Amino acid sequence: MLIASWLLASLVAAQTDALGQLPRVMGTNLCADLLLVSVAAPEQIVSLSRASRDPSISPIADVATAYPTNQGGVEDLLYRRPDIVLVYLGWSGGGFKDILVDQDIEILSVPYPTDWDDALTAARAVAVKIGRAEHGGAIVDAAERRMRALTRDLPPLRALYLRPGGGSAGRGTYVDDLMRRLGLRNLAAEAGHRGWGAFSLERLLLQPPDVFLLGYFEQQWPLSGSSYARHPLLKDLLARTPQVRVPSRLWGCGGLELVRAAEAIAAQVRALDTSAAP
Repeated sequence: MLIASWLLASLVAAQTDALGQLPRVMGTNLCADLLLVSVAAPEQIVSLSRASRDPSISPIADVATAYPTNQGGVEDLLYRRPDIVLVYLGWSGGGFKDILVDQDIEILSVPYPTDWDDALTAARAVAVKIGRAEHGGAIVDAAERRMRALTRDLPPLRALYLRPGGGSAGRGTYVDDLMRRLGLRNLAAEAGHRGWGAFSLERLLLQPPDVFLLGYFEQQWPLSGSSYARHPLLKDLLARTPQVRVPSRLWGCGGLELVRAAEAIAAQVRALDTSAAP
């Protein structure tokens, strides 16, 4: 598995002396910020991304006000001069790694998680890398216990995760993994979907779920990106089908914050009346 290979490489490369000074670290996007705030010592954090302060998408908006922000560019790194920078797939500065190495700035590239185990693995590895192995291990252990307490806690309802543009999540995604851990049946996975992609309205009308898991429906979307959600047939189906509002701020990165999303989903599902589900 990709993230397991990355973990091994990161642990081999980690050279932080636990008795020495902790490295100064920096996040370049919201996912990196969430991970750093979870496992880093506050005094280690040099800067977080600008998105970290946006309360509509960031669960750490209040905490983030304590740190300078950045736009994730190489210029920001050269200005802030952290020891370690946490980046994710698609980071725009990948072509400048040699320059940054010359400036003693190490880039730690983390794969996006595909399941809960990946999230735990990434958190442990980053904690080790930045000299916070003991603290990070305790945080991960606590999150793992909370998730395990929810396992198979719900009735096996047929559920569909849906975004306003019609996007859903099949096998090989942390959404599918989380649903299965909660005992829910992922309608998209059962329909043969893999990864992230659209779930056609035609299929949805023919195979409606017992419950919808709605993500990002509370946010403002441009008309071009929400035509699916505004379709009258979907609106009618939503009116007749139990819904769970996925906490969007805890959902987009697939990190340790997933346990809070899982707890919120479980609580809402328990409170549903699914006796009249399609």
